[in-house]
Amino acid sequence: MSDLENFDIRSHIIDAIVDVFNTMMSMEVELFDSEPPDTTDTGRMVATVNFVGNVVGLINIQVDAALSGLMMAGKLNIEPAEVEGHGEIKRLLAEISNIVGGNLKSALNDAGHRCAISTPSLTHGTDFTIKSLEMEGVERFIFTHQENYIFVEVSLNTRQASGEGDGRGAPDAPAELGDADISKINAPDLNTRVSEAVIDVFDTMLSLKLEPADAVTAGSLEGIRNAGSVSFAGDATGMVSIHTADSFSREMAAEKLGVKVEEIEGDEEIRDMFAEIGNNVGGNLKSALADAGLMCALSAPSFTSGTDFKIEALNMENYERFAFRCRENIIFVEMGVRLSDQPQIPEKPDEIKAAKPEQPAVQTEKNAPAENQYSKTPEDVDLDLLLDVPLKIKVELGRVRIKIRKLQNLTPGSAIKLIKLAGEPVDILVNDTLIARGDVVVQNEKYGIRVTEITSRLDRIRSFGI
Repeated sequence: MSDLENFDIRSHIIDAIVDVFNTMMSMEVELFDSEPPDTTDTGRMVATVNFVGNVVGLINIQVDAALSGLMMAGKLNIEPAEVEGHGEIKRLLAEISNIVGGNLKSALNDAGHRCAISTPSLTHGTDFTIKSLEMEGVERFIFTHQENYIFVEVSLNTRQASGEGDGRGAPDAPAELGDADISKINAPDLNTRVSEAVIDVFDTMLSLKLEPADAVTAGSLEGIRNAGSVSFAGDATGMVSIHTADSFSREMAAEKLGVKVEEIEGDEEIRDMFAEIGNNVGGNLKSALADAGLMCALSAPSFTSGTDFKIEALNMENYERFAFRCRENIIFVEMGVRLSDQPQIPEKPDEIKAAKPEQPAVQTEKNAPAENQYSKTPEDVDLDLLLDVPLKIKVELGRVRIKIRKLQNLTPGSAIKLIKLAGEPVDILVNDTLIARGDVVVQNEKYGIRVTEITSRLDRIRSFGI
């Protein structure tokens, strides 16, 4: 981490955690310097965002079930007993990790470390550990709120693009949306590429033959199991996870090293093997996305182990699960992909200059009219001139299509049932284009909107009705 030695990770994390808990949930949290109680056997959730580019790594934010209920109650301004289900809690944790990760990413970019973050993922259960692989060190922070604990782990390394086609460095130049074949994201071809990559990696790297499994029983995923995951970000963002039982993981590591299973004593060989598998399968998926015109880069792999956990990539446009069989062993693979709603990795000034070569001068006739000021290319336009242009923001609670007959029968007191459900985020439109979603809030007897999501480029295209 030599290139990050002068970067103050600690201050950025502390400020972001304290601020987001205060502004989003009206909860005061403070840094805890003592040794916390053991929470490894309690129900907990860990939200993760991964960094890709010239800085790689991850941020994990962990809370237990009791605190997650308090957080949701604080956000909705209700009693903890009124909190129902885990869906909203998962989205809240994902939003918090996205904000904290985005804050750190912006600070890193400002310091000259080009990077982007993946969409958040969530790991929840009662018995598991998560370790970021290929990292030199981990910084841990503990916060408290009313005897409840928030655990934050940050693991970052600097990494230069290798230029060897492994997909591990910064993404290539971001593609214009018009140049990308968006339909391929949802096409069976993407699923086939990942499935074939898993089969090929197990064959060539481990000399193990896999066959597709039609069904996975609950018993096949019981006991200690391991999962290797790799995320990616850029024009597309998402995650691939590969799960196997611990006993089969040791067989896999032994096959890779050419030794007997009993010679695999610890977890280091298993972690290294999962890192290599994740990089190979993730790299294949990255290539498939590149074929669709979508540029992205891979994160460092992570390793999760335990007896009770589930990994979810949230808000995916394409989410697939695959199962394979090797003798009596089951290999379970999850893949999630979506168009990124994160800003692309900023280009260096010299890269911007290289991407915009100077245009040759065009000789005009002697009596040619003066240059049309509206014919300038985009790079000639001073965007500062546009910053004071007023735009109309509209917040849409919901909509519904009704027949003219019903419209004529409307009277004061009539109720119109909207398609959108109660509690769903409202749409925020600028000049009738969807740009964000948010929650309705009331402050000083006036309505307002708390922005919870900035829409992706694909969502904006869909808002045009295309």
